[in-house]
Amino acid sequence: MSGIPLAVLIDGENVAASRLPLIMARAAKLGQPSARSVVGDFSGNRLAEWVKVAPAHALELVFQPSCGKGRNSADIALTIRAMDLLGTNAFRQFLIVSSDSDFAPLAQRLGRSGVAVFGMGSARQDSLWRAACTAFFDLDGSPAEAPTAKVIARPAVSKPPVGKLAAAKPEVAKSVMVNTPAGKPQPPVARPAPSRQDLDAVRGILAQATGVEAPWLPLSRLGVLIHQNAPQLGALVCGNGRLLKTLQADSLVEVRTLEKRHEARVRTQACSKLAPIAVPATTLAAGAIA
Repeated sequence: MSGIPLAVLIDGENVAASRLPLIMARAAKLGQPSARSVVGDFSGNRLAEWVKVAPAHALELVFQPSCGKGRNSADIALTIRAMDLLGTNAFRQFLIVSSDSDFAPLAQRLGRSGVAVFGMGSARQDSLWRAACTAFFDLDGSPAEAPTAKVIARPAVSKPPVGKLAAAKPEVAKSVMVNTPAGKPQPPVARPAPSRQDLDAVRGILAQATGVEAPWLPLSRLGVLIHQNAPQLGALVCGNGRLLKTLQADSLVEVRTLEKRHEARVRTQACSKLAPIAVPATTLAAGAIA
């Protein structure tokens, strides 16, 4: 995803400026951080550290005066900025940095528009904020850990892979590392290669999400649908450009890149050559594709 425009929105009232190196290191791995904003009340001597570090990182300071103790005026200002950027159609990825679970509805709304929404905050954050994001990243590490910041994946199905998934040749995940309740990172876990049944499930989700009038689907939106409808499948085929590589190697899927937006769009050959593909019932999680 290194060339895809990324909007970085930081809740300056909730996140310390000392975490900026970790934030920008993660942003660089997700895409091209074309829009970078930190929102807060910078009056007086409040948030002085953010004011000090902003110029070196090309951060736009979005000044939102406090409306009183306990008010969430900065959260509302950040939400408005996110929706303004979404309306430009220039960004297909958003990185929202905050440990405030109030941003869960914003992540859900952005996701319904077909964009990838990445969250970054406390590893101890409640599941609602994490589950609303395409992926959630730990912000509790020290700034020195920025080059090797690890992703906290969305909640996965508790049962381990069985059948073809368990028998497939394992592949070591390059960036997936889950923190324990004590905050100690665990070694990278083996991730099996997708089986034929897994590929059929991906094509099925893609086929159900497209139609004659709109046969092409943004790759980021497909990733969101996979995570929403089949979390175990999403953990297997998504992340680090894995989904794009998988689809490029699939002769039954077409991949097209829009140069102006640096955005990949996909569709199944079912649009013109194949019968509709059914998604294996054992693969999908409960619920239908929206």
